[in-house]
Amino acid sequence: MKTFLMAAAAYMLTFMVVMLAGVGALKAEEQKKEKGKGGKIEVAEKETQEETEGGKIEVTEEKTGEGSRTEAAVGKPLAGFSNLLDKALKKNIKVIKILLENHEKEQERKKQEQEDIKLLAEVMYHENWHTDKERKAAYYTGAVVMNRVKSKNWPNTVKEVVYQKGQYAVVPKLYTEKIPDECYQMAKEIYRNGTPDVPANVAYQATFVQGSGDWIDPINGEHFCFE
Repeated sequence: MKTFLMAAAAYMLTFMVVMLAGVGALKAEEQKKEKGKGGKIEVAEKETQEETEGGKIEVTEEKTGEGSRTEAAVGKPLAGFSNLLDKALKKNIKVIKILLENHEKEQERKKQEQEDIKLLAEVMYHENWHTDKERKAAYYTGAVVMNRVKSKNWPNTVKEVVYQKGQYAVVPKLYTEKIPDECYQMAKEIYRNGTPDVPANVAYQATFVQGSGDWIDPINGEHFCFE
């Protein structure tokens, strides 16, 4: 969130700089207009002093030429500033849009991570938190869930793995008790950093042997088996 706000502020600052530059350009144009008006007044006064028709025509031509030069001098900066402002707006809007999209994706990712960790902790607690004092069985239970998520032979999300039909009998008990913080922290560690001490093909956990046999000796009757 902090990074997003800093980036957005930087681009808004860029936009403000462009706007200030534009204000300066407009002020310069106004000064040119005033100068042009002054020139026209002088020409008009000169025109009244001329006595001949030819003199008036000559002065009119001079006035017309001055006006054309003034309009050209004013028009060029206006067009340049307009193009510059248009480009700056498009660029800033595009970048801010990307920042917003990335921010939303990151928020969604964090939300999903929290939900996954919570569910993982629930399964670890209800399956094997009290199986042994060392909480090894609970730890290995979490490892099995994440191994399944990473395997092509199982669903690829924590929720789909846990709620897959016929896999976890404790599903009806989920979210019925307060989970100890120790269990939640263990689940968070497993989810974020994995379980390098558990082989990736240990994908079964039950009170009976499955797959190709036990990975380690059962823990109070709980088996952790290879696929």
